Amino acid sequence: MSALPAAREFAWARQRRADLRAAGGVLDPVLTLRAGGDGPALFCAPPLVGASWCYLALLPHLAPEHPVHGLQSRGLRRPEPLPVDMAELARDFADRIRITQPHGPYHLFGWSNGGNTAHAIAEELERRGHEVGLLAIADATPHLPHTLSVADDNLWLLCDFVLREFGYQPVIEPDDPDPVARLLEVVRARPGLGLHEWPDRQLLALPRVIRNNVAVAQRHRPGRVRCPVLFFAATAGPRTTGSKLASWAEHVSRPIDVVEVDCEHEHMLLPEPVARIGAALTAHLAAPS
Repeated sequence: MSALPAAREFAWARQRRADLRAAGGVLDPVLTLRAGGDGPALFCAPPLVGASWCYLALLPHLAPEHPVHGLQSRGLRRPEPLPVDMAELARDFADRIRITQPHGPYHLFGWSNGGNTAHAIAEELERRGHEVGLLAIADATPHLPHTLSVADDNLWLLCDFVLREFGYQPVIEPDDPDPVARLLEVVRARPGLGLHEWPDRQLLALPRVIRNNVAVAQRHRPGRVRCPVLFFAATAGPRTTGSKLASWAEHVSRPIDVVEVDCEHEHMLLPEPVARIGAALTAHLAAPS
C-alpha cells in the first residue's frame, strides 16, 4: 500500500491549479505577471514545464514597485521548432528580455531548472555587453540530473510529470500501453482544474516541450558569469547547502550570497518558503548596484 501524499503535496497541487486559473492559461513568450512600478524588473526563467505561472506566488512577497515578467518556452502556444541547445534558448530569452526592457541592468530569477536557464541568460546578456544586476538561483545545480529520462520508452514518465506539474494526481504507470491517451483521459475527466479547456494539440505539446527542455538542460555545460549571484538553498533535501554552492563555484566570479529555506526543493514556492525568498529578493533588488 503506497503512502498518502504529504500535506505539502496537496498544498502544492492546489497552488498549481490556482496558478493555472489565475494565469488564464496564457502562453505568451513573455508573460507579464505584474506591470507598473518604477523599481527594477525581475525576469523569471521557467522550470522544466516551460510555463512561468508558478512565479505568481512571488507577487505578494516582492515589493510592489518591481514589475515581474515570466519567460515561457517556445512550442507551447503554437507549433514551432524548439531550441536545439541551451545557447539557442538563452539567445531567444535574452532577445525577449531586451524587447521588454531595452536597457539594463537586468535582474533574473529561476527556480529548479529555471535557475540553470537564468544562469545561461546571464551569460548571454554579459556576452553582449549588458549589465546583469542580479542572478537569483533557487536550488538549481549546474548539471540537471538524469532522473527524468527523455528516452522514447519513458513517454509515460513525461505524461505523468505533466499531470503532477499542473496539479493533477499522477496516475500513469510504466506499462501503460498509451500514456498520451491516458493523459488526455485524466484531464478531460476533471473539468475545472485548468487544462480541461485546452485543445488536444496544446495538451500534447506539453510532454514534447518538457522532453526538449530536459534534453537541452542535460547536455548543457555552463560557463561563468561576472554578476552578483543570490542562491536559495532548500534545506530539507539530502544535499547540503555547502555541496550545492560548491557545484556553482567554477561558474561564478564572485562570492555567492546564500539564503537557506526550510523546505524541500519541490515546495520552494509554497507560501512560507516563498515569503522568505521574496523578502530576500526585495532586499537585493533595492541594494545599490
